[in-house]
Amino acid sequence: MADITRSLRDRLRGETANAHARVDALFGSCDFASEQGYAAFLLAQGTAWGTLRPLLNDVSIARADALRRDLDGLDLSHPRPLDGVCLPTEASPGHLYVLEGSRLGSALLLRELSARAPALLVKASAYLTESAKLETWKQLCTGLQKGRDGCDNDSAIINDALFVFGLFEKAWWATTAPGRT
Repeated sequence: MADITRSLRDRLRGETANAHARVDALFGSCDFASEQGYAAFLLAQGTAWGTLRPLLNDVSIARADALRRDLDGLDLSHPRPLDGVCLPTEASPGHLYVLEGSRLGSALLLRELSARAPALLVKASAYLTESAKLETWKQLCTGLQKGRDGCDNDSAIINDALFVFGLFEKAWWATTAPGRT
């Protein structure tokens, strides 16, 4: 039975908190003061975004394309999408919750990059700059806070968010595991 006392946004935040913390810990372990650390971050992000590309709307494609420009700026190859990932035909609010929510972290990471590696900021910050634009996140949050009028697919939306967090985790391990490039 749906929890009608909490907004979908609150449920998403609560029910994805552990997955979110795992992804934040992985990507937060990158040393933005070094080109190698920043490259690891971009490569793992590129793997995830490349895998999700068929689901992306124009706003998200702009972020994915900015990420590719940063990889080019660091002379890194564009990573291949993950194999064996079954994507739906379109993005749900759960998918968007993770993708758009990552904008908040991107704004913080942009400040970190600026403080710790100004040369990298000049060379490859298109992704973080594009991602730090918060308007679509604010719009999504407004929709997730509103009444759901008996909508009963909240569990599916939450599972979609967990799927995206899991995909970012897999992308991390696929690009940072020993013997991987």
